[in-house]
Amino acid sequence: MEEKRNKKYFFSVEGETEFLYFQHLQKLIQAVDTRTVNPVFRIEKCPPGKITKKVWIVSPCIISAVFDVEDDDEPHRIRFENTLKEMNASEKLGKSIKFELGYSNIDFELWIILHKKDLFGNIGNKVQYLKNINQIFGTKFEALREYKVERNFLQILSKITLDDVKAAIERAEKITSQRMSEGAPIKTYGYEWFDKNPALSVQNVIKKILVECGV
Repeated sequence: MEEKRNKKYFFSVEGETEFLYFQHLQKLIQAVDTRTVNPVFRIEKCPPGKITKKVWIVSPCIISAVFDVEDDDEPHRIRFENTLKEMNASEKLGKSIKFELGYSNIDFELWIILHKKDLFGNIGNKVQYLKNINQIFGTKFEALREYKVERNFLQILSKITLDDVKAAIERAEKITSQRMSEGAPIKTYGYEWFDKNPALSVQNVIKKILVECGV
């Protein structure tokens, strides 16, 4: 059997759930015999400005920054925009680094839910995601912090297949089409995003990986 070459992917992520999710995605892709390359994920739980100092880079690379908008109040918006500012500044450090934004509005839980269910309606608070999570994954979490506990989140991931990932991409693309029909995205420091939820671009990051890996 012909040995497959490795292809590296770099991620700057916000929290443990994102970190565990991309570990799971790597395993799903590596389990496909017909894949054309082996994905090797380098996932760092740190802001974009810090990953450029932690990752030893000898050739041009793309870093996927996976971050949440969280809420539409001013403090969260400023925090998110500061992350985009940091990404833009880090691209100018002379390390041949380019960032691509994989955001979720409101939260990464939106992306997780899309693996099993459409979610087009606007929500007022990320706590409202919990009902959907319990419904589609057969869990009984009483709070999002319980869902985010590693052993509990791994239970969720065990129910997500590669076909679910592809279905989530399709659902996310429908949401983007819905947002685009309402108006153009905001452009902040060169990165595009929608301030109305639901909205996300993390699907673009993952779709590109699947295509490049031939799955």
